[in-house]
Amino acid sequence: MSGVKRAFLFAGMTALAIGVAGCQKYASGGGAANADSIKQTIKADEKKWNEQFKSQDLEGLLGHYTEDAYFVAPGVKAATGSTEIRQIYAKAMTDQAFQISFASDKIDVSGSGDLAYARGHFTEKYTDPKTQKVMTDGGSYVTVYKKQSDGSWKAVEDFAVADPDSAKPVEPAKPATRAKMVSF
Repeated sequence: MSGVKRAFLFAGMTALAIGVAGCQKYASGGGAANADSIKQTIKADEKKWNEQFKSQDLEGLLGHYTEDAYFVAPGVKAATGSTEIRQIYAKAMTDQAFQISFASDKIDVSGSGDLAYARGHFTEKYTDPKTQKVMTDGGSYVTVYKKQSDGSWKAVEDFAVADPDSAKPVEPAKPATRAKMVSF
C-alpha cells in the first residue's frame, strides 16, 4: 500500500472514529445539555415574551431575536434581521386593537444542546387595514432557537401561519343595560 493511500485510509478511519465517539458522547448524555432545563428556559422565555406583547415593550420583544433572525407572520412581508423585525413590530403597535398571545405545544432540543424549536398556536387581534374592522385570527407557529455565547436562547427563525378561514370580525361590545329595581 502506497504512503498516500495509507494516509487517506488513516484520515478516513480517524474521521470515522471521531464521528462515532461524538455520537456516543451525546447518546450517553455525557456532553449533551440538559434538555429539560433548556425546555423550561424556553417556556419561561415564552411567558416573558407574552407579557411583553401585552405591555407593548418593543425593546423587550426585539431582545428575543438574534441580529440576523428571519421572521414570517400572516399579513406582513417576511423580515430579515432585527431592523426589519423592529419595523414590523413598531407598525403593529400603532394599532389600538393589536394583541397577540401564544403557547407552545412542543419544545424539542438538539442532541448537541445548541439548537431547539418550539411549535404551538397563537391568537391575535388587529385592525384590518382594508376594512378598518377589528379582527381576530389564530394559527400555528414554529420558532427555532439558538444558544448564544452568553448562555441565553434567542430566536433565529420565527414562522407563523394563520389557520384557513380563522380571521373573524370581533363583535362590538354591547352597551351596559340598567337593572330594574324590584321591590318585595
